[in-house]
Amino acid sequence: MKIPRGLVFTVFVVMIALAALFVWKTFLRHPVSEEAQDMEELEEQGTRSVTLFFGDRNAQGFVAERRSIVASLHRDDEVQAVVGELLRGPNSRRAVRTWPKGTRLRGAFYDEDLHLVYLDFNSALVSGDTGGSAMETMTLGALLRTIAIDFPEVAAVQILVDGLEVETLQGHIDCTKPFRPRDWL
Repeated sequence: MKIPRGLVFTVFVVMIALAALFVWKTFLRHPVSEEAQDMEELEEQGTRSVTLFFGDRNAQGFVAERRSIVASLHRDDEVQAVVGELLRGPNSRRAVRTWPKGTRLRGAFYDEDLHLVYLDFNSALVSGDTGGSAMETMTLGALLRTIAIDFPEVAAVQILVDGLEVETLQGHIDCTKPFRPRDWL
């Protein structure tokens, strides 16, 4: 009985592939990078439920939405995740987006000694039109209510744009001093 040439070739290729896989897994595989280890640690920690606030479509207050974020050992990371969810906008039809188009959070830094969060946004926050003083108040109100509820240990929030303090977002509310989130509840 003669073995078909194609079958011999296929078996040979499969054996070479298995041998290469064995060598790679046994000898050549690189250790997991620090970034990948950090991600694995975050995944092991699970998720955390947070409450986000968005402006009410009828300008009658705020609409609360529950979301989940990846839990972190670092307050900065959780604050950044929560603000990122705010910037994505509401899921509810009863709520409106209050952030100027293109607004991104560049970074969040939590000063544990002062219980102060610095939120550094890109310039779209101040260059976009949010619709006047009412919308500016809703934007800040939604942000500060969210911080107050999800991070009760935060006593103050300082808004930055491109790493610098700004006088105001749209010309109506003084942003030169940190805001006290609890004052916005």
